[in-house]
Amino acid sequence: MPLFLAVLGLVGLITFMTPFTSLVCLATAIGVYAATPQPKPPAGVIQPEASPPVWMTDLIGYTVGIPLFTMALVGLTYGDRMIGAWTGLLAFPACFCLPIFLIAIRQKTSWVRFFGNGFEFAEMGLKTRVRYVDLESAVVREWQTGNAFVRALGSLGFMSRQKVALLSGSDHSRTLVFTRKDGTQLAVSSEVIPDLQRVLIGMDRAGVELPHGFGERERVKIRKKRERMYRQSEVPQEALSPREQAKKIAALLDQSKFGHLKGEGS
Repeated sequence: MPLFLAVLGLVGLITFMTPFTSLVCLATAIGVYAATPQPKPPAGVIQPEASPPVWMTDLIGYTVGIPLFTMALVGLTYGDRMIGAWTGLLAFPACFCLPIFLIAIRQKTSWVRFFGNGFEFAEMGLKTRVRYVDLESAVVREWQTGNAFVRALGSLGFMSRQKVALLSGSDHSRTLVFTRKDGTQLAVSSEVIPDLQRVLIGMDRAGVELPHGFGERERVKIRKKRERMYRQSEVPQEALSPREQAKKIAALLDQSKFGHLKGEGS
């Protein structure tokens, strides 16, 4: 809507509108953009800071679309056949503003949230839940993301629901790439994860091999911490001695009997 109003105001200024009416169209375009509600991500999600910022990405889109669409429409409407044909071709590069706007939308509506047994990510507002046991692989990649313009253009390659990238704004990123068995990929910068160790412990507890790229020393540290955190809950019944198993069964029976008597008394 802001793009349409801005083009209408400029075309009208050159052709059939008064300067005041054209100015009203341009002011309305700015007002509509400023008043557009911003989506709020759920609590506890990870949403890397957009680079370039969303407002700058939008500005690039308007800078491309508004003048090119304006010249194309003016040439087609008021130029002769030859001029109209040449200026009409400007509509094709003007359409490049649409994927630029999609980059901004994606930056505002994409996030990831980690749980004990997996994670959930949203791409263009659509949510997908992934359990660690459903992963085919997890690797660590060193990404040289380049400057802001290169990162913005690179985002065009992640518009598919099968490939989602949530990268930090830095030029270099140590990125975790999770690949599900159906081919879906999620790449997220490790430096934006507030508790990376807990994520790795959850993967190790689910029986998933820790991402390639972590040294053996880090793997041992993760496993030791997992054993300290979940020692009691992860001890299988078969690992207990016969005497310990008998004590555990007797305790459960006593607890059940106490609950039954308490129910009768009430």
